[in-house]
Amino acid sequence: MIRPPTRPTRPTAPPDLKTLRLAPASNPLRPVRTTRPRVLHVSPLMFGEGGIVGGGERYAYELARAMAMQTRTRLVSFGEPLTRNVDGLRIEVFRPVAYVGRKRLGPISPSLAMAIAWADVVHVHQIETFLTDQCVLIARLFGKKVFLTDHAGGDRNFNRRLGTVDRATGLLLVSHFNARGYRKWAPKVRVIHGGADPARFRPLPGLARMEKVLYAGRLIPYKGIHHLIEGVHPETAVILAGESYHAEYRAYLDVVSQGRNVTFLGPLMGEDLVRTYNSSAVSVLPSVETDMYGKRYPKSEILGLVLLEAMACETPVVASRIGGMMELVVDGETGLGVPPGDSAALGEAVERLLGDEKLAREMGRAGRARVAANFTWAAVARRCIAAYAGDLGEEIPGA
Repeated sequence: MIRPPTRPTRPTAPPDLKTLRLAPASNPLRPVRTTRPRVLHVSPLMFGEGGIVGGGERYAYELARAMAMQTRTRLVSFGEPLTRNVDGLRIEVFRPVAYVGRKRLGPISPSLAMAIAWADVVHVHQIETFLTDQCVLIARLFGKKVFLTDHAGGDRNFNRRLGTVDRATGLLLVSHFNARGYRKWAPKVRVIHGGADPARFRPLPGLARMEKVLYAGRLIPYKGIHHLIEGVHPETAVILAGESYHAEYRAYLDVVSQGRNVTFLGPLMGEDLVRTYNSSAVSVLPSVETDMYGKRYPKSEILGLVLLEAMACETPVVASRIGGMMELVVDGETGLGVPPGDSAALGEAVERLLGDEKLAREMGRAGRARVAANFTWAAVARRCIAAYAGDLGEEIPGA
């Protein structure tokens, strides 16, 4: 039988990405709904060995780990392939076939779509990346809820062109300071802050506190570490626990440390970090908004997880009054706030705590109580789960 030729169809124009509807009524890849949502956390880089020892990466890991205690949770990242389970959390690292951008924050992997297909809720960390663009588009195509958390990082992306933030279900932000930059989307914002695990970060009564000052974090310019070194008395012991990610700045720290009691420990994790918090008299986060090279950081320290960890160990803290740090620290109660970039004020605050053991002890105890009441990872996970269910809308104060 000879079939008549079909009429050729006219080519259609490509869809307008800004008006494209990305939530079909039904999808065979959508999992069956249950009372406990399946949550997929997506982070461009993995925290820890083989990854990055940074706040954003650690945030995603710790939140996913705590959330796994409350609902079914997976954490996906990118790099050398890995699959493991930690406290009920399934961690998968996919090898990218390519990257968009220069900072490895825009990985492309075919495995991402299948991971998203598993979930009811997709929670993406680091908004200004091509990875987030992909996650939002795929999640909406599959009819999934998708939430975004900013960690102040970024790389090449198409957020504006694709309307990535507009398409997201909600924005779960780590501080009210951070939320100011998303005032346009206030109805779908929720501030969730960050946390520390009081069971891991805890006081160790058998370990004596010494007259030393701790900085825990990356050795990079906007952390303002040189202000700490220059501000304290030359004989005061300063411990720098962190990885260097800026060779020129690291060399400068070597120069300003000459003739002073400064020790570079490298990055610390696990019990080594807990013991170092406990053996230190004070923990300092001296970050600045403009570094010594003149570069500005509008999102410098939108939170400050190391402050919460130190407070949980009953170690008093000194922090610059910038970003979201003073949302964590109660000035004069759990620690002291100082103007950013003011070496003299920083040194004075540190020496005050070193010279007043009673005050330092009281602030340390108040700090742990504040963490236990407001800033545990379990509490952050509960806030997220409530937001996934629709608890959104934040009153965002002015600048």
